[in-house]
Amino acid sequence: MLVALLPAGTAAADTCGRNLKDRLECWSGEIDKHGVLVTLDEQVPFDAKAGDLGGDERTLWDNRDRLVVEVPAGGRTGAGGTALLLLAGTGWVAPDARIDRLPRENQQGLPACDSANALTNDFRRELHTVCGLLADRSLTGRQLTDEAPATYRARHAYSVGTPDESLGRDTLLLVIVGGLLLALLTALVLIVRRSSRVTGHLPRPALATAGGGGTPRAAHNHAADETTTHLRTTPAPRYGRRVGNVPGPAKSAVVRTELHPQGYVELDRVLYRAVWAEPGRPPPAPGQLVDVTDARERDSDVLYAFPPTTGRHAKGART
Repeated sequence: MLVALLPAGTAAADTCGRNLKDRLECWSGEIDKHGVLVTLDEQVPFDAKAGDLGGDERTLWDNRDRLVVEVPAGGRTGAGGTALLLLAGTGWVAPDARIDRLPRENQQGLPACDSANALTNDFRRELHTVCGLLADRSLTGRQLTDEAPATYRARHAYSVGTPDESLGRDTLLLVIVGGLLLALLTALVLIVRRSSRVTGHLPRPALATAGGGGTPRAAHNHAADETTTHLRTTPAPRYGRRVGNVPGPAKSAVVRTELHPQGYVELDRVLYRAVWAEPGRPPPAPGQLVDVTDARERDSDVLYAFPPTTGRHAKGART
């Protein structure tokens, strides 16, 4: 049980003793100077003899407009707490609280339960009715507020002004959690993008056919798992026209003009047009020997020129 001094502050229940008589004496000494708020966070036993509360209940009753007793949600008064509620000018009672039974022998000395004052006014008539009910059974908080609405009611608390510290902590926590979620989402997006780039650059698997034909199938080997590097190469230069096998008997001739790929060669003191027929090798310079043959095409006056055959010109040739 916590004792709050209105408006001076709060005081712990133990400072007023542990039994009901000591507490009533303590509170009656304070109520002349301060308002007293008693919150019943635990049950209070009625541990005094019948009708012997030390007279302090009368002081509290005479100053009941300054005595507030609160029974929080889920709370239970005990018989002593019920007696204190009957002395208070205001009771804040949660609907699900339990107001314990207070037998008639324990109600002696409580002004609210004095039959001589039962018909004085509406306030006392309500309390006298409540005393009669509690003599036989316990009541819920809702039943108590229904029977005596002038004295007992549910508490509705509001705050006006700067939010309290707990609200500030909740706001800060929401900001922190929101920041962490945003950072996690950003990291996830980056991972997905990086994975997409890596997947897009993977080499395609090589295809092979089973049994030398049929539908192509994927050939799995170590080379397919490695990244392929494409090298840009320069194609080999082509110096002439490829004609295949020599179409006929070759004769020796002297190059007179460059063969790019056509030029002129001298054969038997006569100039003939010739085409260099060895594209993989550069043509000889003017003055050097070549072998020539007739062209494969009919009615063609162009000769095919080839590198000279080894040994054919061992004795030399007239240039």
